[in-house]
Amino acid sequence: MQHDDQEPNETRPQGGQRGAGGQPPQGLGGLGALGALGALGALGAPTHYAYDSPSPAVLEAFPNPRPGAPWALSLACLEFTALCPVTGQPDYGRLQVDYVPGELCVESKSLKLYLMRYRNHGAFHEACVNQVADDLAGVLAPRYLRVFGDFAPRGGIAIRPLAVREAPGISDAERVRHLSLLSQAVELASSAGYNPSRRT
Repeated sequence: MQHDDQEPNETRPQGGQRGAGGQPPQGLGGLGALGALGALGALGAPTHYAYDSPSPAVLEAFPNPRPGAPWALSLACLEFTALCPVTGQPDYGRLQVDYVPGELCVESKSLKLYLMRYRNHGAFHEACVNQVADDLAGVLAPRYLRVFGDFAPRGGIAIRPLAVREAPGISDAERVRHLSLLSQAVELASSAGYNPSRRT
């Protein structure tokens, strides 16, 4: 499916963001070599919208701005949709993606475009959440990642799958540190008004 502002068979240009004179923008806060940002094709480019065939090839990443520092990232994806693989009826939910990055972080526009591809994709909630976790872990190689799905009740039952992926060889002490960071992130998100288990 293509967007109205796009010509047929148009592909998005490669090269990422550019500033004046075609140069990369300045002041990106500790991201290191700006050349690594040149691989970001979705950000600042014409957008190709697709609503089926989720693929990790859509996901883009940029270098962790603080490798080795203790920090976590929480992404609230509030408008996730997929289709029931049996009835074809739409399923609506929220995904909460929390991770402690390794060398890479997911670029948020590419994550949006990736998640949009589930809209006409038939899969059970459990499969969607695990596929998102597998694809993000495959692209980012995070130290610790969890994906929580909070789906609208169907037939009176709300399904809330949780998928966890860890870096190979993670120690118990590192796992405890990661869980502590992620707990703080969720607590702060809740205090800011977001609660992944509350439906409004």
